[in-house]
Amino acid sequence: MCVCLIDSKTGQATFSLQWHITAKCDQKCKHCYMYDSPFYESEKNNELSLSDCKAIIDDFLDTKGLKKGGIYFTGGDPLLRDDFFDILEYTAGKNIFPLGIAGNSYHLDFTTALRLKRYGVTMYQISLDGLRETHDYFRKPGSFDDALRAYEVLKKAGIQAMCMFTLSKKNMNQLTEVIRLAAEIGLDGFDFDRIVPVGSAQDMKEEVIDPLEYKELLLEVDNEYKKLRAKGCRTQFGYKDNLWGLLLDNETLISTQNLVPEGYSLKRGCLIGKAVLCILADGSVMACRRLPVVIGKLPEQRIREIFFESPALNELKRSDRLSKCSSCVNLENCGGCRAIAYACLGDCFGEDPSCWL
Repeated sequence: MCVCLIDSKTGQATFSLQWHITAKCDQKCKHCYMYDSPFYESEKNNELSLSDCKAIIDDFLDTKGLKKGGIYFTGGDPLLRDDFFDILEYTAGKNIFPLGIAGNSYHLDFTTALRLKRYGVTMYQISLDGLRETHDYFRKPGSFDDALRAYEVLKKAGIQAMCMFTLSKKNMNQLTEVIRLAAEIGLDGFDFDRIVPVGSAQDMKEEVIDPLEYKELLLEVDNEYKKLRAKGCRTQFGYKDNLWGLLLDNETLISTQNLVPEGYSLKRGCLIGKAVLCILADGSVMACRRLPVVIGKLPEQRIREIFFESPALNELKRSDRLSKCSSCVNLENCGGCRAIAYACLGDCFGEDPSCWL
């Protein structure tokens, strides 16, 4: 959900937080990277207090040497945290932008959406992982139709309705159909990311798409994006996956991001150690939620201390250790997915199993 923007004048990257504010969730998705992970019990049983959350927000606002970006709340489902609106109230008026949420649809009614809007929430991401039967297989019966209902609620409330598609072999043949659906119902944004076989998906390594198949799929998707844009479609189609950097030049990727604020460009490639920290519900900090390496703890430590001084994070940032990517001309625009490499190979510096080079 997080993006990294580059200030066109200073060249400085914005710094954002992806904050798993709770582990509570009323779905048990087959591909969930959080549930059944080694950290789940601690997240569930040691949720940060409201005062701790406020202290972390203050720390984020006070962090020197980093250009403040957004906070993206996720979970679990943020709406299931009892004091979530107290947390949002505390962020209100503090000029945090974007202020986004990624969650489920079940507890999102119009009254709730208006309340989110009042507290400054600008975007809300809900997943679609295929057409009705496939999506409900991954999540639970009825979740496809409820997601469509919630998108309409968000649009009516004036919050950007965003869609994320978790891509696997099982649903890859439905990706372009879901792209067309997103355009048809007028979503503000659509993107997809590959399944990472960790957590509930740890036994789903066979769902990772083969390199040449994936290259052909990306070309097909890019063609679909172009056709829809030519028809005047206003949905923002994303290029989140790092492997896009192998197919499209950086200027092409940036030019398609029409939601990027004026005066900024979009940073490509893996964002580990560059633009974002991920906070778990118990205050543990990771460079990437799907890469099971804890690099710090909040609020015991300061955000700046973790970002600049964490030995674990500094080790993860070492591009010279990348087995294949370190000598690739596409390193800055791509770099592969470290989480998928770790999940499939047991080595976060290993090659991305879907890379075709």
